[in-house]
Amino acid sequence: MFAKVLNYLFLVLLLIIAKAPTSWGFSISRTASYLENAKKQNLAHDPKWLRLGHYEKTLFGYSSTFRGPLYINPEGYTSPEKELISSIEAMFSDSPELTKTMTRHPQCQFLARRNWLIQKLDIHQDDILPCEERVRWKKQLSATSASLIFASSDFGNPASSFGHTFIKLVNPANAKNKDLIDYGVNYAADADQSEGLFYAIKGLFGMYGGRFTMLPYHQKIREYINLEGRDIWEYPLDLSEVEVDELINHLLEMDNSVSPYYFFSDNCSYQILSAFDVIRPNLDLRKKLTYWVIPIDTVKIVDRHTNLIKSKKYKKSLKTDYIESYAKLGILQKKALDEAIVKLKISDDYELTNKEKAEVYETATKYLAVKAYRTQTDLDEDKYKLSTERSALGQITQDAAAKQLVSPDESHDSSALYFGFGQTSISDYSSFKFRSAYHDLEQTDGGAVPFSQNTIAAFEVRHYSEIKKTSIERFTFLNLINTNPVTPLEKNISWKIRLDMMDQWRPDTEAGGGMSFDISLGNSRIAYYLTARYFKGLDHTYQAGPEILFVSKPFNNFGFSLDLTYFAQDKQIPYLRFNSKFNYQIYRNLDLQLQANDLRDYQFNFVKNFIF
Repeated sequence: MFAKVLNYLFLVLLLIIAKAPTSWGFSISRTASYLENAKKQNLAHDPKWLRLGHYEKTLFGYSSTFRGPLYINPEGYTSPEKELISSIEAMFSDSPELTKTMTRHPQCQFLARRNWLIQKLDIHQDDILPCEERVRWKKQLSATSASLIFASSDFGNPASSFGHTFIKLVNPANAKNKDLIDYGVNYAADADQSEGLFYAIKGLFGMYGGRFTMLPYHQKIREYINLEGRDIWEYPLDLSEVEVDELINHLLEMDNSVSPYYFFSDNCSYQILSAFDVIRPNLDLRKKLTYWVIPIDTVKIVDRHTNLIKSKKYKKSLKTDYIESYAKLGILQKKALDEAIVKLKISDDYELTNKEKAEVYETATKYLAVKAYRTQTDLDEDKYKLSTERSALGQITQDAAAKQLVSPDESHDSSALYFGFGQTSISDYSSFKFRSAYHDLEQTDGGAVPFSQNTIAAFEVRHYSEIKKTSIERFTFLNLINTNPVTPLEKNISWKIRLDMMDQWRPDTEAGGGMSFDISLGNSRIAYYLTARYFKGLDHTYQAGPEILFVSKPFNNFGFSLDLTYFAQDKQIPYLRFNSKFNYQIYRNLDLQLQANDLRDYQFNFVKNFIF
């Protein structure tokens, strides 16, 4: 009897051993066969494996800019072969040396990598772990679709001058205005913007680390729409649930891995496209990018080279809503607004019509909505009083006609070629100009900060026909103009900076600061600057004086600027500088420009915009 019991227990023990490889170890022979199979298929150079490891082809093989937990092998970031071998050994064998630094088993740490190996190597079912912790977490997330998000540019923040892109993971249970509790996936620099000039320099030379983070979507919305005043465009993507699950798995693999963050190349846009390449290697979106990687171009590349984008949605920021309302007020109404936001009532001294008063109260309510978020104070009672005053006037205003919006994917491309001809007091000439990025002051503002200019790395070549001379007329390192308007909400400082090198290596630099105001003349803005200039002509010249810049865009395809500066000079008599430009957009990526200045330089250009 006792012997039978022992035999029975022995059989049970054998069954436990056979059915519990996770407890007793993986099969050494099967792991060896996995390695041999991977070698036969040359999986180390499979496009999918290279995307999972964020490898890029170099002169000396493959390499990745990422460092950290993404790689099991110490040399994994420079060797897809070594990383593949280490991954198989760590996932499907008892190799404590390869897993001692991990918080969970490699199979559960590298879900996307593991699932791909299961498909490619026909992994035995007994060698697959359940990863229950990850399964529970993803079940709580319950994301079955994803969207590409573009946050509009913010010239007040150097890192956001070109906008920002990130991914939203969408839980279908959060539909119908519950999407704020979805999650956003962001790639950004670990940077301190308070470093000022050093912040820009370090960002240009990759001295910050960039990493993926996942956080509640409402945090990003609060940051962009409510605090920074940046509009949001959402592009739902045509991804299957399986692809979304794979995207999440890969993003989990990227946790705490860091890559140098370059503002104009290896930035949020570059890594978002890299994530899409992981789930669809045949897209190869990273190769669609060249020297400059601008967030708005990410949207255009996805739109033009894939069928991923299904639709688009627009979310207006509180600040945009307030600014649009404020810009429509007359001078007397703006004075009444100052009183309304303090006393919560408009006195009869202003002699406004009921309709004009209603417009002021509506603008004041929008002003308080922005202020409440920025100051984190409860202004509900003040907003209620304004709303009560407004309601007492009755239904005498109409909803403003919806402004014709230009979405980022429909805006002109970032780089441009200018072909033109002109005339000076010396000779007629033909000209060629190249601009790397991004936007001329007079161009249509879709996707850009309104009434701004952002020119980086541009040069112009001229051939003078009468004197038979061809030369580089000007190389522009950067030419930035910010006309952020003054309102009761914000006493913004407008600024401009230009760094040029003229022919014969003559510097021409200029900087100014002042204030801008929206005016009730179509869609127009006027700016006042105190401007200083250093110019090397026949000798070194220092100039300074007041400047007035008027910009008007009365139609969606037409822009006009007039710039007058009265310069006092150190070695010559003062003079009035004049510059004016017209821009007419024929269609999205083709403009006509006409420019004239006080040097009797008249120029006509065809402008072809494109992604560089």
